[in-house]
Amino acid sequence: MERKRLYRFLLPLVLLLALLYTLGLVGVVPFMVSYYITIFLIFLFIFLRWEARFR
Repeated sequence: MERKRLYRFLLPLVLLLALLYTLGLVGVVPFMVSYYITIFLIFLFIFLRWEARFR
């Protein structure tokens, strides 16, 4: 149940970050925003895979 709650929290967050990432690629916001979002999403992916492996 806790995992489902985590995913429900992460879904809007990831969608918002994807929107900001796209705006960074287009040039509406500084490109550094897209850079840091990419790093955050990589760490998030690694953390979720690591957490799923140890379950």
